[in-house]
Amino acid sequence: MNVLEALEKDLIKVPLESSEKYAIIRELVEVAAQVKGYDGDALLDAILARERLGSTGIGNGIAIPHAKSDAVDKVTMVIGVSKIPVDFESIDNQKARIFFLVIAPSKEASAHVELLASIARSCSSGIFRRMLEQAKDADEVIQLFME
Repeated sequence: MNVLEALEKDLIKVPLESSEKYAIIRELVEVAAQVKGYDGDALLDAILARERLGSTGIGNGIAIPHAKSDAVDKVTMVIGVSKIPVDFESIDNQKARIFFLVIAPSKEASAHVELLASIARSCSSGIFRRMLEQAKDADEVIQLFME
């Protein structure tokens, strides 16, 4: 599974309203819960349990909070872009502005890993990351990934 396969306009929030790590996670989880009808508490518990193992701030201004949970029926990705850099305890100590929340059912572990890798590849370009940070809405985010 790649980013384009998981991309859904309703699951993109630009700009994010929160300015703190755990509030960002909650905000992204709320998007998934509202749009897909998932159990938000179960999703939040899974994401926070994974985050306790180590920060999912991968560096270069990107964080990918993720987990496996049977509270979802398919791999789901929520994208959020913050106008304000947020301390996400990233491995490079840089604050993050681009967030990908990824939740997958336990039975789809390989698709989960493939999507995480696809996100990392997509965001390897500094120019692409800057363009994402400047996106004004979900349509612009989708257009960037389509190009």
